[in-house]
Amino acid sequence: MFAALKGSSPGVLITRMAIAALIVFATYNPSGTSIGHWVVQNENPFDAWVVLVAIVTLLANVALLIAAWKALGKLGAIIIAVFFGALVYLSLQEGWVKTDNRESLEWLALILVSVFLGIGLSGAIIWRRATGQVVTDEAPDIDR
Repeated sequence: MFAALKGSSPGVLITRMAIAALIVFATYNPSGTSIGHWVVQNENPFDAWVVLVAIVTLLANVALLIAAWKALGKLGAIIIAVFFGALVYLSLQEGWVKTDNRESLEWLALILVSVFLGIGLSGAIIWRRATGQVVTDEAPDIDR
């Protein structure tokens, strides 16, 4: 895997992970300071600024999901989900996360979603470096 990253700046991959984490944790986090909390607890939830920020946040999350899905595909998403399931199981078994503490479970879930989306954003770079193949989209609406 490290050979796959040769020639790519680790900063690019870290930046993509950070962008995914920023969007996920800005959307919602258990601390109570998130866009989701601001929208729900706002005195006027139909204020133009509230609606605009909510829509932009939703679009950013959807864009991340689409990018991750396209980069990873169904099999890649399943592999990562199974791996994350094993990590959650290990975390619960070892007592790193307690089942009676909802906040710690939420933080764990948000971290895993951020990593999943970050991997999705970096998937094409890793694939290109590992295989030498460039990932392109095929448009079904274009007749040749």
